[in-house]
Amino acid sequence: MTGQFRFNDFEGLRRAPRVGFELPVRCKDGITRSTVMLKDMTQFGAQVQGITRQRVGEPLTLLLPGLPATTAYVVWANAMTAGLEFDRPLHPEAFAELVSDYAIGHARKPAGLPVRHAA
Repeated sequence: MTGQFRFNDFEGLRRAPRVGFELPVRCKDGITRSTVMLKDMTQFGAQVQGITRQRVGEPLTLLLPGLPATTAYVVWANAMTAGLEFDRPLHPEAFAELVSDYAIGHARKPAGLPVRHAA
């Protein structure tokens, strides 16, 4: 299996556990803009699919919901998937909100509807 990796090859080397997503996000690569699928993420980086092959070290800009444009660098890539490291880690509260609102298997926050008390 020369030139290929298995995801568990990196087990124990990650700074934080990955959280699963199936979220379309906008991506900017130079002057090219596209929509990619966010597959997993930590405060420090993400994996995206649907992106043309990138070079390691290449900068990209991700537009994550509710956040300003986020610069990330390609740390690994294959035909249609790339692993990205954010230029700056996401703020813990911003990351927690993304997880709460969009992650697979995580409950959204209650809508905050007013409580009506019985008479």
